[in-house]
Amino acid sequence: MLRRDLRIIHKKQAEVVNRHLQVRTGTLLAAVSHPEFMVDTSEGRTSVRMRLLSYMRFLDMQYRTANSRMAKKKHANIALYNRVVWGVLYHDTFPDIQAGFTDEVRKVWRQKMEDAINNRILPNEI
Repeated sequence: MLRRDLRIIHKKQAEVVNRHLQVRTGTLLAAVSHPEFMVDTSEGRTSVRMRLLSYMRFLDMQYRTANSRMAKKKHANIALYNRVVWGVLYHDTFPDIQAGFTDEVRKVWRQKMEDAINNRILPNEI
């Protein structure tokens, strides 16, 4: 699920770079076209590490500060970081995690209760 959503983020960023920005060195386009990320799960914790260009967070803000109405309208669809990342997180990732978490908790809790009943374990020993 996290891998899927990270790919969605990078795909949307690559589309914006290809459509709206002039490629100069190609570093930005390469970074969003070939995502590098690792999802690590250990000891019940999940962490995501990904390569992110430090200036990418500010590119969409830079283009929104143009003075003319035409420039603002033209660059209104340049969303590289905040709108893309948080949009995917809020609309795709968080609901999936919430639904998966409750099902997982329900299964584990049921298994613990069944084990406790079958093995006659007291509630304070669970």
